[in-house]
Order: sequence, then structure tokens, then C-alpha cells
Amino acid sequence: MKPASILIVEDEAIVALDIKLQLEALGYRVVGIADSAEQALALARQHRPSLALLDIMLRGAADGIDAAAALRSELATPVVFLTSFSDSETVRRAAESAAYGYLTKPFQIKELTAVIEIALYKSRMENQLREADRWFASTLRCVRDAVVVVELDAKIRFMNPAAEALTGWPLEVALGQPVGRVVCIEEQTEATAHALRDGRVVGVEHGLRLRARGGEDVVVDRSAAPVDDDGGARIGAVVVLRDARDRLRQEERLRASEERFRNAFDFAPLGMILVALGGRVLLVNEALCRMLGRDASSLLNSRQIDLSHPDNHQDERQHLHDLLTGTAETVQFETRLVRSDNPRALPVLMSASMLHENGEPTCLLYQVHDLTEQKLAAQQLAELTAERMKREASEAATRLKSEFLSRVSHEMRTPLNAVLGFGQLLQMDAQQHDGTHSAYAGHIINAGKHLLNMVDDLLDIHRGEQGALKLEIQDVVLADAVVGVIEMLQPLADAQQIALHANVPPQVLVRADPKRLRQVLLNLGSNAIKYNRAGGTVRWTLQPSTAGSVRLAVQDDGIGMTADQLARLFQPFERLGRESSGVQGTGLGMLITRGLVEQMGGSMDVQSEPRRGTVVVMEFVGE
Repeated sequence: MKPASILIVEDEAIVALDIKLQLEALGYRVVGIADSAEQALALARQHRPSLALLDIMLRGAADGIDAAAALRSELATPVVFLTSFSDSETVRRAAESAAYGYLTKPFQIKELTAVIEIALYKSRMENQLREADRWFASTLRCVRDAVVVVELDAKIRFMNPAAEALTGWPLEVALGQPVGRVVCIEEQTEATAHALRDGRVVGVEHGLRLRARGGEDVVVDRSAAPVDDDGGARIGAVVVLRDARDRLRQEERLRASEERFRNAFDFAPLGMILVALGGRVLLVNEALCRMLGRDASSLLNSRQIDLSHPDNHQDERQHLHDLLTGTAETVQFETRLVRSDNPRALPVLMSASMLHENGEPTCLLYQVHDLTEQKLAAQQLAELTAERMKREASEAATRLKSEFLSRVSHEMRTPLNAVLGFGQLLQMDAQQHDGTHSAYAGHIINAGKHLLNMVDDLLDIHRGEQGALKLEIQDVVLADAVVGVIEMLQPLADAQQIALHANVPPQVLVRADPKRLRQVLLNLGSNAIKYNRAGGTVRWTLQPSTAGSVRLAVQDDGIGMTADQLARLFQPFERLGRESSGVQGTGLGMLITRGLVEQMGGSMDVQSEPRRGTVVVMEFVGE
């Protein structure tokens, strides 16, 4: 805390210096020494001291008492007189200057210290009181209601601007006037007297007629309350006046609106509620009473929010907030109303809109639709739909399972018959037909491989669906994988006069499992060869892609597919009408291929046109 600053006003230089040294030794800060009233005022303006110590006799025409008055009026500086004069006239003049202390010379330093501390404390208290008064006055000036503060003798002490405007009395004229003269109300009920004499708070009195200073009558609402000091002693009262003209006009408009809406309310087939802006129910119709099982008299003047189930209050308040703040002109929401004759809440759809009169909002109109039958019908429909979907899903699963097992059985039975048949022939003709043994054995081997491939494909599909397919993802040089696959497919391509071309830069890396990537490329390459035309071409090329990905296309010039065939391409055991084409297959290869690509974090897209070929584009994660 900073030390108090003190200005010394003394025409005796030695005395002034002695006082300065003693004050500084006590911890005070001396801002200057003046020997005249003019010099004292100049130093005070410059330093704004906490306290001024003044001798009464000074140099110049003005004495210390004149200097004290100037310091108090201009700078509100507290002063203490240090003087050798103690005659009654001097003391009287000093008292009139509102000094904080009077100490005669010679004095002891302890006496000076006590006087200074008391003066500083009184100054702080007065500053706090002045600040509180400023807060109080500023606050009251912002209040829209008229506020009149009266002394214990019922005379005006303060009026805020709203009170000046309402009564027609300026504050400077009204000060000290009897409150009954300024606040002139015809229906005199002695509200101020009750507050002053009895200490009783007088509640709001509505619709009183105030005679303003200009002769105009104003309808007001009035209340009053006593004001006591800290000791409980009565010191005055506060009278609050509110201009009731707007309220009366609004109530009149509301009554007119009620009359206009009454017929519509009475004959409306849905529930209707008219609600004041404060939430009070003004009017209900018969339809709503039937919904709630209550009569109109029990609903009027109740709070609209209390008609709803407590669990819906928060949501309803949010919707009404949007309406009251102008965010929405009409709000619609589902809620539940409480019924008197049924413990179950009534589901309803409520539509709320603001009604206006002359551009001003007056009240809220609620339309209430009973959703009981609608909710019941929706619940029944949902139950029927769920039951039907469950039945259809069960039937589809059973049908798919049966079809799957039937096809698996058929596909496995054919090669097994060949294995068994040719095996029996080899056994029966082993001694007589040695020349045909090789051909028979070839059939057996081909059928066995076909069966083995199909079983492997089925296992891959199952592992993929179960998430049990083991992959070793690593960086793979895509060009090496493509070249290796082409070398493996070259004999099949040569046999069908198909040219194989690859254009994959050697620096391209993809994140994949090397074994499964080779399986994918082999399957796509063999399909492109098998379903190509004689003299056709199969190309492996890169397509433009985003950063961090690699797009590889496998394109052929073959027979292509129709839109319907493309839609069935990834169905299990679907050969797309080529079951009797002589081209071997199980209808599982494309399904497995797409699953492997996706398991490695990529995607696959197929585009095809009849007699113009097929393009399969795979997108992998790149490095």
C-alpha cells in the first residue's frame, strides 16, 4: 500500500521543514511545501495529495481558511489546520470550511499523527460514500421505472430521469418539495406514509391516476418501501412508479383478440390454447378440455408449461425460446400432455405461433393435435414391417443357403464323378489298354485340380468373411509382380494367340501381400486371356491417381459384358451364362479377387462393354 501523500502549507520555512522531516520519518510522503494559498492550490493540482496541513496565517491576501475552501471545492482535498490561533471566530471559520481536524501549536508529533490518521480515514469513508452515491444514482438513471426517494419528512431527496419525465418535475425543482405535491395521485392511498411511518412495504397498486405537472393525467402502477440505516432507524422511503398505459393498451388489445378468437376456439376440431407472453393460460377450447379430461375453469390462469409432462419441459422451452426471440415465426414439436383421468401421458403435436396487434406481440396461440391413434397405427405398422422383414430375411437366408449348398454339391459332384469314372476304367482296363492310360490319367488330374481349386476358393471366401485371412503386407515392386505373372500366363496366351503387354515403371511400390497380389494378378490375367478374342491383347498399365495411391488397370479386347452381367459379376458361382462355353471356371474367382484387394487396403472397379472388352482397375496404397 502506497504511503499517504501530504502537502504542507506553512509560511514559516523552519516550521514547515521540521514538520516535513517528522512526517517523512513516520513514513508519509511530503509532495511539497507552500507558503501561500495560490502556491498551495498549484501544488495540489499537480500532485493531488491525500491530505493538506494548513497554517491559517499565510503570505498573500488569502489565508489558510480561504485556501482550504478552494482545495475542498476544486479538488476535494481533505485539510487539517495547524495554527496558533484558537479564538472563536477563527475556529468558526475553520469549521465552516469542513476541515477534518484542528490542531493548535505547539503540538506533539503523536498528536499530529493521530489527527492525520483520523483525517485520512474520514476522507476514505467519505470517498466510499460518494462512490456509493454515484453508483446508486447511475443505476437509478438507467432504470426505466420512475424512482422517487423521500426523506423522513416526506420531502423529495432524489428522482431519476424516468420520474422526471413521468411527473413533469425536473429534479432541481422537485428537491425539497413534499412528495404529495410532486407525486400527485388522485386515488390517494397513503402508500408513502405507510412506508415511512409503519416501515411496511406497500405492494403494487395498479391503475392509479397521476396528475403530471403540466396537467396531463397518467395511469401508473405504484409501490413503496421504507429505507432504514444500519442501526434500523428510519431515514426515508422509496416510491416506484411504472407507466401503465402500455400495459392497459396491451390488455385491451388482448381482450379484443380473445373475443375475435372465441368463436374459432369453440368450434375448432383440435385443441387450442391462448397463452400470455408470461406463460399464463388465457383461453382454452372444449376440444382441449376433452383431451385432458378437465374443465376450462381448472386450466385458466395456470401455466402452460405445467400442462406438459415434466420430461418434455426442457425441449419445449427451447422451442419457445426460438419463437420468443424471433428466430422462428412458428414452431412445431411433439410433446406429451398430462391427463387427469389417465396416468399415461397424451402424445400430441403442438404448433405454436406469435399473435401480433399493430405490429406488437400480444400472446401465443397453440394448436394441439392428438397423436394417440397415429402413434398406435405407426407402432402396429412398425411391428408388422419388422416381422415381415425378419420373415423375408430368414427365407432369403434359407434360400441362399440351399442354393449355395446345391451349387457346391453340383460343382463338386461333376469332377468327382470324372475322378471315380476314369479311375474305375483305369482299374478295369489296366492290362488291355496301356495306350490310353495317359489320357485317362490326364482327365483324372484335371478334374482333381478343378476340385482342389474350387475348394481352395471356397476356403478363401470363408476366411475373408471371418477375418481369418492371414496377410503379410509389405512394399512390393509392382513391375516385378506384373512381369512374373506375365511369364506364368505366357503359355496360355500363346495357345490362344493373345499378346501380353505391360507398361509399369520399375520404381512403383505398393503395399500388399506378395502371394495374394500374385493371386489377384493371375486371376485377372487368366480371365482376360480366356474371355478374349483370337489375336487380342491384354495390357497392364498405370492410371493417374492421387498422392499415396497407385491405380493399375488390366484391359482386354475380349467379348465384354452387358450391364446385367456386370451387376451379377460378384455373385457366388455366377458364370454369366458361360457355363457351357468350354472355358473352365467356378464363378468364384472375381469375388475372391475383389475380397483380396480390399483385404490389402485397396479397391477394385470393373468397366465393360459387349464385344469391346473389359477394364479392371485396382487401386492400392502406394509408397
